[in-house]
Amino acid sequence: MNNKQQELKSIVGRAIETFNSQETYLIENDLSERCICSRFAMHLTKALQDSKYRDYVVDVEFNRGANGKENGKKKIDEHYITIDLIVHKRGVNHQGGFINLICIEMKKSTDRRGCNADIIRLRKMCSYNYSFYYTIGFMLLINMKNNCLEIKETILFGENEI
Repeated sequence: MNNKQQELKSIVGRAIETFNSQETYLIENDLSERCICSRFAMHLTKALQDSKYRDYVVDVEFNRGANGKENGKKKIDEHYITIDLIVHKRGVNHQGGFINLICIEMKKSTDRRGCNADIIRLRKMCSYNYSFYYTIGFMLLINMKNNCLEIKETILFGENEI
């Protein structure tokens, strides 16, 4: 893990800590994944504001910015996709691609589908082969037993080429 990835992991860790200290009601009362994700986005935004990445934005279910086009819909293997949460610069083109920092998928521990499909999607988002170039990805687990949000898996850019 390089220094930038370590910094970003620390920022996400701080956001998880503040979320877990202030938002357990959402998990205890089994609110929707989208509700939990949007509240986490608020904590992540605050953690970014206290860092050198303050000019980046957090978006939930953002599905644009593919193939170097601001309005291009994100696709993987010919299927349109959304990612639960991303940290990026909207509409900024950098050497043919967008400046993407973090991609996050989130799943409740009680979801029968599990996390495998989400982890594969994150690996593709952090891969050279799919042109999204996210620096780091996280699979966050909404632990329904312990009423907390936690990192299940961390994916680094270029680490697991698919």
